[in-house]
Formats: sequence, structure tokens, C-alpha cells
Amino acid sequence: MIDLQRIEREVLRPELLVAFEAVVAVVGSDVFYQAFSRALRQEVPVDRLYVFDGRQKSQALQQLMHETEPEKPLVEDATYAGQFLPDDPIQGAIDAAKGEGAIVRLKIQPTDISNASYRDLMQRSQVIERVSFVRKHGAGWRCMNVIRREPSRSFSGDELAALGGLYRLLTPLIDRHRELVGEVVKDRIELLEDLEERFGLLFPALTRRERQVCARAASGVSIEGAALDLGVATSSVLTYRKRAYQRLGVTSAYELARLVLR
Repeated sequence: MIDLQRIEREVLRPELLVAFEAVVAVVGSDVFYQAFSRALRQEVPVDRLYVFDGRQKSQALQQLMHETEPEKPLVEDATYAGQFLPDDPIQGAIDAAKGEGAIVRLKIQPTDISNASYRDLMQRSQVIERVSFVRKHGAGWRCMNVIRREPSRSFSGDELAALGGLYRLLTPLIDRHRELVGEVVKDRIELLEDLEERFGLLFPALTRRERQVCARAASGVSIEGAALDLGVATSSVLTYRKRAYQRLGVTSAYELARLVLR
């Protein structure tokens, strides 16, 4: 049975803070993700652990980390995002993960999966339970999945509480780690290039500069930031944005983003 709960707050036990400090100590190093996995597994034994970001329901996901023992992941990222994610009960958690700070917890069994191929895959892999923690992250959401397989037992209430605390403490460290190792800059460039391409495909009447300005506005970049990014004056950015808004029939960056992020 699907169990979906919104967690506004949880009690952070002292041992969870010790686990947090151990991971903080290696942020920016090449052992960060191993330390993350070890800290979590020492508190709550899991058979599989995944952390990933998504910008919208049906778009490709960005896998941040996965730790599986002893085999490879159940399914490749692209296959999951394209074939299984749209029918995954996690969509309910994504919809519920609105508002800053709140975490949504989803607990399911393979029989709760409507997609027959994905359900069969989980059953063949002897999955008995998957728990997902989801929260708003930037313009999208961040999820941590933990899985137990036979002969393990289902997660207890205390273990679920500990996992929620660890999710709240540890996953924000990923952003700082990625900043320190230079991954975030690359992701931003890729996001802007992706948005520019979408605007070009959906609205071919836009000029190249208009596409560039729209991509930055849709991703939350300020007028001044777009000007610095593109090497033009802020007045030019305003002109390109005004022309693009008129062509597209929108009046705000929010409406603009909905055109390409729905």
C-alpha cells in the first residue's frame, strides 16, 4: 500500500549530527560520496541508495549518486526517466513537495507500481520496499531513494525517522561539494544551452539573442546577470526580453518558464 506523508519537521537525534559532521569533514574531496553512503548506512542499513535531481516530471533526471550492493542499479537512468518515471508513484510525492522546507516521504512496495515492466523488474530484483524522500530544490526537486531487498525486513518507524533526518542534513551538502569541485558551473551552462535549444525549437521566430535572454530569464538569472553573461548592456537585455515577451504573449519570467518547462 502506498504511504505518502508530508514531514514538516523531525527530531534530529545526536547520532545523526555525528554522521553529519563526518560528511562535512570531507566535502570537496574525492571520498565525499563514499562518506555520505557510509554515514547513512551506519544509521540505517539499506541495500540500495540513490540521490537525484529533476526539473520536471517527465524530463531526464540528473543522477547525483548511487550506491548499490552488490550489483549495478536496477535500471539505467535514461530508461527509468523515459519509460518508468511518468508512471511511478513518486509523481505524487513530487506534486506534494511544494513550499520551502517541507519533505515528502513516500513508501511503496513493487505491487504499488502500475507499469508492468518496472514492477516485474523490481520483483525480479527481490525489492520488498522503496522509500523516497522528496523536497523542493531550486526550480525542481531532489529525491533520495533507499531500497531494501529480500531477505531484509521493511523499514521500521524509527528507521524512517532517522532516514528523514539524514536526508535533511546530508543532501544539502551535495550542493556545496559540487560547487567546490566545479560541477555546478558545468550544469548551469548545460541548462542554459538546453533552454536555448528548447526556445529555438518551440518558437523559431525568436532571434538568437532573444533565445539567450529567454533562457536566462526562465532559469532565474537577473537582468544584470544576463548582461554580464552575454557581454551586452542591461538596456539591450531589456530590449531583447521585451521583444521576446511580445512574440510569445507572456508578461513575466514565470509565464516564460512555463512555456518550456511544462
